[in-house]
Amino acid sequence: MNTNLNRLLYTPEWLASFERDIAGEIVLSHEPGDIIRKYRMRYGMSQEDLGIIMNLRRESISRIENGSVTPTFDFVRGFITTVAIVEAIRVERAQNKEINVHLLENIARESDFSIEKLPFLLKLAVESFDKKLIKIRKSLKVK
Repeated sequence: MNTNLNRLLYTPEWLASFERDIAGEIVLSHEPGDIIRKYRMRYGMSQEDLGIIMNLRRESISRIENGSVTPTFDFVRGFITTVAIVEAIRVERAQNKEINVHLLENIARESDFSIEKLPFLLKLAVESFDKKLIKIRKSLKVK
């Protein structure tokens, strides 16, 4: 059975493409930790937050980002899934839609993301998006 066909049952093609792009960036980079740090920071996650999601200590995330430890395939796969789910949340938030938690749960299941960690990730993503939106609005008022 082809898992890619099952995966796209709930995961939109744009999100699958987003995941492939990030995977390519990480795998083809001479400094994969830099790419991981860039995305973690872009999505407003601390090393502690990412550690909670990935079941790792903050120090392990730091070592990966600083290049003293090479990320495993499972780590990269889990990281990509995490970032993709955050992106999906932010896209829905940006479109002023009510976040479809049922859809996110199905995407998480297709990606083998822990359903138990979804509420934590949802909270992080919404807070990060809202902070960024407030910052943008303030900068527009100043000008």
